[in-house]
Amino acid sequence: MGRLAHIGMAIAIALAIPAIAALVNGALLFEFVVLGAVIGFAYWYWGPQWPPL
Repeated sequence: MGRLAHIGMAIAIALAIPAIAALVNGALLFEFVVLGAVIGFAYWYWGPQWPPL
């Protein structure tokens, strides 16, 4: 269950960054989509491990 929560959080981060940037700017820009994907992947790869150490 913890692994699924970790993956879900990475996806939420990857989607939240472009969504917030689109709300602020009024347009969905490719740079923010890439930024969200990079930060989401970084959280998935280097984020907390399950089970906690």
